[in-house]
Amino acid sequence: MEIIQSAQNPLIKGVKKLQQKKYREEKGEFLIEGIRLVEEAERAEQLEMFFYDESLWKTKRGRLLFHILKQKAGRCHQVSSEVLKVLSETQTPQGIVAVAKKKELTLSALSGWTEGIVLISDGIQDPGNLGAMIRTAWAAGVGALIALTGTVDPYNSKTVRSTMGGIFHVPLLTQLTWQEVYEWIRRQGYQVVAGVLNGGEDYYRNDYTGKVALIIGNEGQGLQTVVMQHVDRKVKIPLAQGAESLNAAVACGVLLYEIVKQHEIVKQHEIVKQQSKAL
Repeated sequence: MEIIQSAQNPLIKGVKKLQQKKYREEKGEFLIEGIRLVEEAERAEQLEMFFYDESLWKTKRGRLLFHILKQKAGRCHQVSSEVLKVLSETQTPQGIVAVAKKKELTLSALSGWTEGIVLISDGIQDPGNLGAMIRTAWAAGVGALIALTGTVDPYNSKTVRSTMGGIFHVPLLTQLTWQEVYEWIRRQGYQVVAGVLNGGEDYYRNDYTGKVALIIGNEGQGLQTVVMQHVDRKVKIPLAQGAESLNAAVACGVLLYEIVKQHEIVKQHEIVKQQSKAL
């Protein structure tokens, strides 16, 4: 296999453009790097092509990944370490950069099968926060994450890295307005719950046992496009005196797992009820 040595190679120049949002949207693709993310993209069948240098072979995990991916004829490209750095957006590449295809859904496609919890981002601007929210949503079994207009691009490199692979496991919907999302939520029968800094009830006092759409707003300014009159419950996380706020991703995790806990209690009650009937 010929090693690509020049950053001026047409293939390399084309792939590098995916570092820009407009090209990601145009191509429906995005860049990922590192063994963990490439493994998850492969499992999710979203891997398009990959580029590696010899450092990938330094670990057993890297060698195993290489042997899996090299079977994909025409999509496996060895490059020099200098070229890999051109494609990478981190200071210390892990030996592999890949192109993954987006797998976004529409609200109509989501209807009828999403149950339990939907997470909505309203104006989250920090890529690390959004990435951590996607990672938490994956862990909590969230049905989908909806990024309203004004939210940072979920496919930029920092967000993607922060998801730790979650971006391949949580259905994403982006660039939607609150009005169209709200209309869909109402048709699907979700309770609309928004995390707020002030004026809400303590989060653990609310009943989340039905279908819940949880909204997390901007890190410093709260909800950006959501109409407060559309919100069924405004909830807050009590803070110690002097503390102003929690990181948006941390707050998201606290609220999500309270919802998950209540859903699990309902499931356990149903199991006990069914067992009692069987007796």
